[in-house]
Amino acid sequence: MSTEPSAAATPLSDDEIAALRAATPGTATVVHLNHAGASLPSRRTLDVQLGHLGREAEIGGYEAAAESEEADARVYRSIAELIGAQPSEIARLEHATAAWNAAFWSVPMAEGQRILTANAAYGANAIGFLRAVERRGIRIDVVPDDEHGQVDVAELERRIGDDVCLVAITHAPTNGGLVNPAERVGAVTRAAGVPYLLDACQSVGQRVIDVEAIGCDLLSSTGRKYLRGPRGSGFLYASERIIARLTPDHPDHHGADWTALDRYELRPDARRFEHWEYNHAAWLGLGAAVEVARVIGMDRIEATIRDRADRLRTSLVECGFVVHDEGTDRCGIVTVSHPAVASEVLRDRLRHDGINTSCTSIDSTRFDVERRDLPVLLRLSVHCTTTDDELARVTSSVRHDVTRS
Repeated sequence: MSTEPSAAATPLSDDEIAALRAATPGTATVVHLNHAGASLPSRRTLDVQLGHLGREAEIGGYEAAAESEEADARVYRSIAELIGAQPSEIARLEHATAAWNAAFWSVPMAEGQRILTANAAYGANAIGFLRAVERRGIRIDVVPDDEHGQVDVAELERRIGDDVCLVAITHAPTNGGLVNPAERVGAVTRAAGVPYLLDACQSVGQRVIDVEAIGCDLLSSTGRKYLRGPRGSGFLYASERIIARLTPDHPDHHGADWTALDRYELRPDARRFEHWEYNHAAWLGLGAAVEVARVIGMDRIEATIRDRADRLRTSLVECGFVVHDEGTDRCGIVTVSHPAVASEVLRDRLRHDGINTSCTSIDSTRFDVERRDLPVLLRLSVHCTTTDDELARVTSSVRHDVTRS
């Protein structure tokens, strides 16, 4: 199944959105346009998470874990079905950065080899690259963007070679609506036989994701953003075609078997990246959030988010804002600036009005910020629970805030 935009998918109706909002308590108290930070969870997700915490308090943590063993296993199956993988290819991690680092540091790298990345690379990932320069003597090769602001796949193909140990791309950056052409990158990496790590922290939950169509070997994601899951939850996809080549940097006796006094054997599947101890309630809550998304349908969630984001961009331009989102296919993250008012001031004023937004920072995407000489941007991220009335309220508020400055 292709992950390219589907013309057949229709946005959710007003009645369907109203039903989703009725099942999401936070929508009654705030206009939430910070889904790229952390989304509002559904009542189902809350009930599952709190229910398990209650059982831990009532009967004990180990005992509650044993009681929920089948539900725990279902989370792997749900995530796998969401992204077109097998349950054995899913590893439970506590957040996207942990998942990305688990994957990154497991890839064989030798001194002098190159990592290919792009300008949209997330700050935490870039720190990992720099640490690998210090620790393993690799080189960072930032592939430039094409005329649309997305990674130049043709240039990536020209640069890939025998000395490239990894291609690591961010699917959707934290500082804009860009969606990098992940499938086209995957076609290049598969042809070259080079491992491909996709940071899908901002795309899982708002985009149709199919790891086979994308062609990535590794994919990291979080629960708290567009999946509307708990904080402190995430996962790693590690393809069975590459798993034997990957050695976790910090395995324990869950991800590996202690087979003799002087030997251990890694698990044969993605769970070699897991540790024994984890937040059971958050993992079960993530499973509930994934099931909610699957019931709605990722194609319709994506269509709804795209519709809301496009209309928000148009409205903000009419209010005098500059939209900084790039790419030929844009997601639900809208980043803007205004020539007369600082983004931090607007964020604080909107929060006072009961509207949640956020601001970008240079250390989150320095490659891109320095390339485009970007100011601090106001980031507004919509979801399928965002209503027309909320978009109108945001437009009215920013128009007023700009006028009084």
